[in-house]
Amino acid sequence: MSIQAEPGGLIGREREVEEISASIMNPTIGGVLVCGPSGIGKTAVVDSVLDRLKSKTLSVTVYADSTLRCVPYGALAPVIGGQYLSDVGSPLSVLRLIKSGLRTTAASDLRLPVLVVLRNAHHLDEDSGHLLGQLAVAGEIRLLAVSDEPGDKPIELHELWRDGLVKRVDLAALSRDQTARLCQQQLGGTVSAGTVALIFDWSQGRPYLARALISHFISAGALVETNGVWLISSTPESLGDVLLDRVKNILNECSPAERQVVEAVASVGCMPVALAGKILDAVAMDGAFQLNLLAYSNHHGGAKSCITVAPKLYGEVITSLMPPGRRVQIIRWLQESVVGQSELEAVCASTLVTFKLELGYSVDDHDLLEAARQANNGYAPGLAERFSAAVTSRQFAIAARVENARSLLGLADIEAAASEVSGLIESATDVYTLCAAAVTEAQIYLRGGGGPDGLLAIAGRWTKAGHRLPPEQFFHLERGSAVLKNLAFSLAGDYAAAISGLRQIVEEHSPETLASGFARVLLGELSAITGRASDVSGTVWRAVSETRPGGLMADHYRAIITRQGVLSVQIRDDAAVAQLLQWHEQNAPKQVQYFGGEMTAIEGMMEVRRGRVRAGCELLADGIEVLRYSDPELVLPLALGTAAFAWGLVGRLDKSTSYAHDLDALPYQGDLPRRLVSNAYVTVARSWPAVNAPDLSVVVARADQARSLGLVHAEAEILEILFLLQHPVPQQRFRTVSERIDGIGSEAAYIMAEVAESNDPARFTAASDRALDSGLLLLGAECLARAAVCYNRLGKWRAQHAVLQRLRGLGHTLGDVRTAAISDNAMARVALTRREKEIAALAAEGAATSEIAHSLTVSPRTVEGHLYRVYLKLGISGRDELMRGFVSAGVTPK
Repeated sequence: MSIQAEPGGLIGREREVEEISASIMNPTIGGVLVCGPSGIGKTAVVDSVLDRLKSKTLSVTVYADSTLRCVPYGALAPVIGGQYLSDVGSPLSVLRLIKSGLRTTAASDLRLPVLVVLRNAHHLDEDSGHLLGQLAVAGEIRLLAVSDEPGDKPIELHELWRDGLVKRVDLAALSRDQTARLCQQQLGGTVSAGTVALIFDWSQGRPYLARALISHFISAGALVETNGVWLISSTPESLGDVLLDRVKNILNECSPAERQVVEAVASVGCMPVALAGKILDAVAMDGAFQLNLLAYSNHHGGAKSCITVAPKLYGEVITSLMPPGRRVQIIRWLQESVVGQSELEAVCASTLVTFKLELGYSVDDHDLLEAARQANNGYAPGLAERFSAAVTSRQFAIAARVENARSLLGLADIEAAASEVSGLIESATDVYTLCAAAVTEAQIYLRGGGGPDGLLAIAGRWTKAGHRLPPEQFFHLERGSAVLKNLAFSLAGDYAAAISGLRQIVEEHSPETLASGFARVLLGELSAITGRASDVSGTVWRAVSETRPGGLMADHYRAIITRQGVLSVQIRDDAAVAQLLQWHEQNAPKQVQYFGGEMTAIEGMMEVRRGRVRAGCELLADGIEVLRYSDPELVLPLALGTAAFAWGLVGRLDKSTSYAHDLDALPYQGDLPRRLVSNAYVTVARSWPAVNAPDLSVVVARADQARSLGLVHAEAEILEILFLLQHPVPQQRFRTVSERIDGIGSEAAYIMAEVAESNDPARFTAASDRALDSGLLLLGAECLARAAVCYNRLGKWRAQHAVLQRLRGLGHTLGDVRTAAISDNAMARVALTRREKEIAALAAEGAATSEIAHSLTVSPRTVEGHLYRVYLKLGISGRDELMRGFVSAGVTPK
C-alpha cells in the first residue's frame, strides 16, 4: 500500500504546517505558539516549517531549559552572541544588545526577516519572555515558540495570544487511521489491524512514542513480517531504552511528593477521582497534572472519571522503573487508608495477584486459581499460565490444570494443551471445573480436525461425570453437555435434530443461563444458515449485547462476536458486518483487539462478497497472518479459501496458489457451510483462470451437497462462483434459492436467475444496473461484460464499446478483477492509445481537425480516423460528448 507522506515525512500534520508557515510570514501576526504534550510531534512539525521557510527567513534557535529559569535572560545567549551584559537589571540595555545581535544575524540578507525559534518555551524565564514578546509584536522578529505547558507559561506569550497578537496552534494526537498510516510509512508495508491498535493505544496517538515503539518492537523481535504483513507476535518484556530515558527525564522534574502520586496511580492503573481526592496529596497531584503526567479519563475530571498516567505507555514505564521496595511502600501506604484498601479491593483479582507475586507476598491457592480464570477470560493466556503453575495444593490441582490447558490453547500450543486436559473431565470435582474441562477438550479436539463422533463422545463423558455431582448442579451441567451434543449434530449435517434439541434447551430455561444463552446463539446461527436470516436477527444482537461487562456472555466476547461476524458474511448481511465492526472497535477487550485477527478477516471476506476484491485481499492477508497464531473459532479455513479465490480474481496466482496450499495443509476445516464454501473457492483457485472440468465438477458437487443439507446460503454463494465461471445453472434453481432467503443474497440470486439462460444484451445491462444499485459490484461488472459479449456477437460495436466503457469506469473500485467475461482482451478494446488521447484532448478543447493535423504534423484524414475510433471506444457520437465520455470511462486525456 502506497503512503502519501506529508511534509518532512509527517502524517496528519499538513494543515498545521501550512497554518504555522502562513502565520509566521503574515506581518500582522507577531508569532506562533505551538503547544502540545510530550511526544506529540512538535519538534517534527517545527522542523518541517523551518524547512519550508528556509529560503524566506533567517532563523536563530533559542533553547530554554529548566536549569536556566533562575538566570535572567540566560536562554537568550545565542541572540546576544558574545556580548557582555553589563546591566541585567536594565531591560533597555538588554534590548539594545538583542537588537544588535539580530542585526548581525540579518546582515547576510537584509531582505529576509529574522525568525527566532524558541524551544521548550515553558521553561523560559519571565524577563526573556517579556523581551521576545515585545520584539515580536513590534515586528523586529518573527517568533516560533514551542511549549509543552498546558497552562499559561510562558506568561507573556500566552497573554499576547489572548490579546490576538500571537497565534496559538495546539497539536492534537493522531487518529487511529493516521497512526495506521504512520506505521505503514515506518515499516514500508501492510501492518496488521491488531498491531496498529496496540501502537495507537500505547502511544495514544503521539507520533514520537509510536515510532519509538515500532523501533523497539522490531529490535526486540516482537514485531515481525510474515508473508508481507507486519504483526506483533508477542508483547516485549521491556519498552526500550529510548522511552525509559524519556520518562526518567520527566520524573526527574517531579518533586518527591509528585513522584509518589504518579507512582501510586501507575501502580493501580487508574484511580477514581473521588478516591484520589482522599488518598493523594492535592498539591502534588496538581503538579503532576501540570507536568502532563496525569490526565482524566474523560478529559474534564468529573466525579465519575478516573485519573490515569498519560500517556498509558508512561504508566507502563514508570511501573517497570519502580524497585520492589518502592512498590511495597506504595501498597502499604494504600492499605493504611480505608479508602485505599477499597481501591485495592476494586482491582481485578489477576492484577492484585500480580502485585503480590512481584512483591514476594504469599498468595492463597484459591486466589491464584481465581486470577488464572480471570486472566483466561480476559484473553491473557501467558498470565493465566503463570498463575495456574503457582497453585500447589491438591484441593485446587485439577482446576489449575484445566486453567493451564486453557492458557496453552490460548497460546496456540495445541499438543501441550491436549496432553494437559487429558482425563480432567473424569477428575473434576465441581461444576465449573467439569464444564471448563469439557469445553476446553472439545475446543482442542476441533482444532485438531476432529469430527462429530468425537464431540458426541466428549458430551457423553461430560454427562457421565456429572452424575457424581449433587442433583441441583447436574441439571445445569446436563444442559451444557446437551449443547455440545447438538453442536455435534450440526457438524454431521443433521440440522433438524440440532435445531430441535437447541430449541428445547432454550424453552426449558427461565431465567436464561450460560448454557441456554449459547443454545440460543447456536439456534439462531443454524436457523439463519438454513433459511431466512431476518427471522433471527433479534437473537443475534441480543447475544452481542450480552458481551458487555457484567452481561451473560461477558467472558465469551471473542466467541460470540466472531460467530456472529462469520454468520453475517455467510448470509451476506453487509449492514450487520458494519454494525458489528463498529461494536467491536468500541467494546472489544484490548487483548482481542491486539492479537485477534477474526474481525479483520471477516471484514475482508465481506469486502470480497461486496465486489471490492482488491481491498478484501489486503484485509484478508492481514487477518490470516494473525489467525495462524490463534484461531479459536475456526475462521481460518474460510478466510484461506476466500483469499485463494480473491487473489486469483485480481491476477495474483502466486498468492492464490499459496493460500490454497495452506488450506490443504490445515488439520481442521470448520463447520459444514464454511467447509463447503471454502472447498469450492480453493478448488477454483487451483486451476484459475482456465478452470478444468474435474475441478468444475467438484464445485458443482459442493453446491449440490449444500442444497441436499438445506444450507441455502452456502448454496447461493457457490452458485455465484459457478455463474462467474459461466457454468450453466438452471434458471429455476436460482429462483428457488432467491425465494428461500432474503436480503441482498436473495437479490443476487434473483439477478442471476434473470440472465441465467439469456443471450439478450439488454437484459444483461438491466441486470447490471440492478446489481450495481444493490451494491453487488462484482455481479454488476460481470453482467456488463456479458452484455458486451452479446453486442459483439450481434455486430453492434458502438453499443459494445459503450458497455465496456461503463465497465472500465468501475475499475477504481473493482480493481484489476478478471473473469472469463471481464478479460484483458475486452478491456483493451476501450483503452485509448497515446495518440488517440492527444487528438481527443485537442478536439475536446475546441480545436478544428485542420488545426489538430497541423499541430501534430499528421493528415486531416488521420485525425478523423483517430477520432472515429475514440468515439467508438467511448461509446459516444461526437465532439460535444468527449468530456462526458472521458469522465464516465475514467480516462485521463492527457
